[in-house]
Amino acid sequence: MEVLLVDDQPTTVQVFAASVRKTFGGARVHTAVDLPEALQIATARRLDLVLLDLALPSCDGIEAVQRFHAAFPDVPILVLSAADDRERIRAAIDAGASGYMPKTLALAALSEAMKLVASGGKYLPPQQLH
Repeated sequence: MEVLLVDDQPTTVQVFAASVRKTFGGARVHTAVDLPEALQIATARRLDLVLLDLALPSCDGIEAVQRFHAAFPDVPILVLSAADDRERIRAAIDAGASGYMPKTLALAALSEAMKLVASGGKYLPPQQLH
């Protein structure tokens, strides 16, 4: 499994990369700090999953989802974000994300979300389902 983690916060990257490796034993985790780097890595690799933070430098998060999805429509995108409002979640899904994971949820929920999105499913946080 090839996973791309796009986030500019080193601590967040370390925590989420460890969660990816725990969830998908033997997964290769590639990291990028911005959208141009993410697109470059995606061009060079056959990715199975992208974890994409919405707060990237020099690019609106929803625009990043749209651009990544347009370039690689077969690669599922799980958005990671500190924001958990319904409008932002809906905008990310409408832009092409397969799931939305608020960073405030437990790592067990991240594991569940990653498995679901990687297998072709959709993940919405619990508060979005009500």
